[in-house]
Amino acid sequence: MNLFIRQQNHIKSLIILMISSTTLMAFQGDLDIYIQKARENNPSLKRAKTQWQSAEVNIAAAKGLSNPTVSVGYFLESVETAAGPQQYKIGLMQKFPFLGKRKLQGKIQASKAETFYFNYVVHQLKLDHAVRSTWYDYYYLARVTELTVQNFKLIQNWDGVIRSKYVTARTGHPDLIKTQIELIQLEDELSTLENKKKPILERFRTLVNDPSMTDIVVPDSLAFELGKSDKSIIQRQILKNNPNILGVKAAIEMERAKVKRSKLNRMPDFGLGVELIGTGEKDGSSVSGKDPLVAKLSIDIPIWIRKTNSEITSANYTLTGTEARAESIQNELRSELEMVLFDLDESSRQIRLYKDILIPKGLESLSASEIAYRGDKIEFISLVDAQRRLLQFQMKYEKAVVDYLKAKSKLSVLTGEKQS
Repeated sequence: MNLFIRQQNHIKSLIILMISSTTLMAFQGDLDIYIQKARENNPSLKRAKTQWQSAEVNIAAAKGLSNPTVSVGYFLESVETAAGPQQYKIGLMQKFPFLGKRKLQGKIQASKAETFYFNYVVHQLKLDHAVRSTWYDYYYLARVTELTVQNFKLIQNWDGVIRSKYVTARTGHPDLIKTQIELIQLEDELSTLENKKKPILERFRTLVNDPSMTDIVVPDSLAFELGKSDKSIIQRQILKNNPNILGVKAAIEMERAKVKRSKLNRMPDFGLGVELIGTGEKDGSSVSGKDPLVAKLSIDIPIWIRKTNSEITSANYTLTGTEARAESIQNELRSELEMVLFDLDESSRQIRLYKDILIPKGLESLSASEIAYRGDKIEFISLVDAQRRLLQFQMKYEKAVVDYLKAKSKLSVLTGEKQS
C-alpha cells in the first residue's frame, strides 16, 4: 500500500510539472538571434539585397548623358583652300536626348530599383517566417520528446509496481506484459521523434547558412497571448504595407514610364559639337593657314514609324499585363488571409479547449483511474489508456500553440510587419 501511495504522489508531481511547463512564459531571445543570423548570412537574401543596391546605384547612370564622341580625320589628299591646304580635322560631339527622355529614363530606373527593394523585403519576411516556423517545429519535437520521456518513466514506475503485485500474487501476468508492450511502443516513438529532428536541423542550418550547427536552442515553453484579429484592419494593413503589392505598384509605374518613353521615340535626338580643321602652309608662304573651327548640329530623324509604333504597342501590352498581375496578387493575398485567419481561430479554439477543459479532465480521469486500479475495480489497460489520453491532450495543446504562432508569423508576412 505504501508503494502505491508513493507511486501516486510521484505521478501527480510529474503531471503537475508537465502542465505547468506548458503555461510558463519564456524569453525568446534565441529565436531573435537566429533570425538576425539568417538575415546576415542567408545567400538568397544577400542576392536579393545586392540586386536592389545595384539597381539603385544605376539611377544616376540612367539619367546621365551618353559619352561624348571624339573624331579624328586625316586628309589623304589635302584640300587646297585660300588659307592653305587642309590636312586633318578633330571633332567633339555630344548627343542630347529629346526633352523629357532623360527624366523618364531616370524614373524607369528608380521604379525598377523600387521593385527590387520590395523583392528584397519579401525575401526577408519569408526568411524570417521560415526561421520561425522551423524553430517552432523543433520546439514542438523537443516538447513532445520531453512529454514522451516523462510518460515512459511513469510506465517504468508502474512496471515496478506491477512486478511487486505479481510477486505477491495480487495481479496476473498479463498486466506485466502490457507494461512491457507499452514501454516498447514508447521507445519506438522516441526513436521516431529523434529521427524527425535531423531534417529539421538540416533545414535550419540552410536557412542560417551555418553547416556546423549541431543543435537548435529552444525554451521549455513559448510566450504568446491569444487575441482577436480584426479582418478589416488587417486588410487595410495589407493594402498599405504588403511588399508584393507595393512592388507591383512600383512595376506599374515603371511600365507607365516606359510607355511614355517609347512615345517620345517619335521625337528626334540632337547632337551638338565642334570640329577643328588643321590647315598647313600655303604654297609660297612661310605662314601656316588659319585653322577653322566649325560648330556642328546633328538631328536623329525618327523616320521608322512602324518600329516606333511597335515599341509603343509592346509597352502598352506589358503595362496591361502588370496591372493584371497586381489584381492577381491582391486576390491571392485575400485567399491567404482567409486561411491564416482560419488557422488563428482554429488554433486559438484548440488552445482554450485543451488548456481549460480537456487537460484538466484528463488529469481528473487519470486520478480516478489510479484509485479504481488500486482498488482492483479496473484493469491496468484502462489506467494506461487514461495516462495515454492525457499525454495526447498535452501534445495536441503544444501543437495548437505552435500552429497559432506559425499563423501569426505568416500574418506578419502578409501585413509586411517585421516581428523582430
